[in-house]
Amino acid sequence: MNSWIVMLCTIVALLAGCSSSSQPQNGEKDQGRAETKKLEGASAVGYDGKAIRKGVDNSLNKNDDHNRELDKELKPGSDGEQKP
Repeated sequence: MNSWIVMLCTIVALLAGCSSSSQPQNGEKDQGRAETKKLEGASAVGYDGKAIRKGVDNSLNKNDDHNRELDKELKPGSDGEQKP
């Protein structure tokens, strides 16, 4: 009788360990620029790769915004002249 209880407990433990709910669920989609994805590899050597990537993405986004603003300023106005 004891062997049946041990076997039953073993089977239940195995089935509980193999349940689909134990699979890691990634609800967060990949955010950020594709060209900075490799920066997350810095986590392998002890740095916070996600924070580094986030900072670089933020800097690149600000640079892109600044470049767009400059392009708007340099485009010819409605009178055909460039702004100084």
